[in-house]
Amino acid sequence: MKKGKRFSAIVIMALIPFICICLGGAAFAASKQIKFAYLGKLDPHKAAYTTGVVNFAHIVDKSSGGGMKVKIFPAGTLGKETDILQALRSNAIQMTSASMVTLSRIFPPAQVMMAPYVFKNDAIAWKVVDGPYGQKLLDAFTEKTGIKALGIFDSGFLAITNNKRPLRTPDDFKNIKFRAMGPLQAAMFKSLGASAVPIPWPETYTSLQTGVVDGQTNAAFVVSVFKLYEVQKHIALANSQFGYQVWLCNKDWYDSLSAEEKGIIRDAVTAGRMSTRSMALLREQESLAQLEKEGMKITSLTSENISKLQKLAGPSCLEWLKTQMDPKWVDEMSQAVAEAEKQLAY
Repeated sequence: MKKGKRFSAIVIMALIPFICICLGGAAFAASKQIKFAYLGKLDPHKAAYTTGVVNFAHIVDKSSGGGMKVKIFPAGTLGKETDILQALRSNAIQMTSASMVTLSRIFPPAQVMMAPYVFKNDAIAWKVVDGPYGQKLLDAFTEKTGIKALGIFDSGFLAITNNKRPLRTPDDFKNIKFRAMGPLQAAMFKSLGASAVPIPWPETYTSLQTGVVDGQTNAAFVVSVFKLYEVQKHIALANSQFGYQVWLCNKDWYDSLSAEEKGIIRDAVTAGRMSTRSMALLREQESLAQLEKEGMKITSLTSENISKLQKLAGPSCLEWLKTQMDPKWVDEMSQAVAEAEKQLAY
């Protein structure tokens, strides 16, 4: 009996390493890895969209007890947005955050909420983005493209800079030549009595420096990071266009998740959206403080000023958008904005 017991003990001891390896392997296999690739910069304290991604990863890890892990690939390490979208379709990666420029090529209504002067302020924009209209846009994107749209991540309004004068009224825009990112911005400047020239982003600084154009529009943090204050004198907080991106994921991958895992993703996306919004506001404040130190003159427009610009630029740009997509998207957005203004007593 003693020999039998001793033999059994030896066998069990010999099997322990193999049991541990198997259990460890099972635990590793149970931990689902989510690859998240996008173009945002690495530092979450300087890049609002990265703040959202980092917080999303943290909530996923915490809520799943480590059963789901997010691996982040920032700063275009996996290629351009078109490359990343292709990797998303093939499930080589599971998630990304994409810009309106790219998404409007495969789903034109994706750019509709970047229409100039649609929103008078952040509160109205948030009401529309977070409401039924924003969700309808996400659902339609998913149905049209086969890519699951998870959420709209906004980063606040673009500012307008120039070398001529402070911008408050439509008359202030006259005889100023702006760099435009595309036909939508060109239509905006034209409606305000200015002119616009399409100039690629890499050539913008030099074009401003040499006087090819007098101004441009971008978020305040972009003006700060790319040192446009060296070639621009004035910056107007004109609430012209509302900046946002859309978080996407591979639909087959998403559909394979359990109900509990989908709930974790949903809650983590919400955390990411809120933290992106908060960081964008913080970065705007920090950037404006720096730009003022660098000598730029900051003009904050009143709601009355913005309304005057909105009356000129809003209708013409909305009409242009109707030529790019089913007009119902434009009309329903206008209705959603009107309802938000009513609810908020504007």
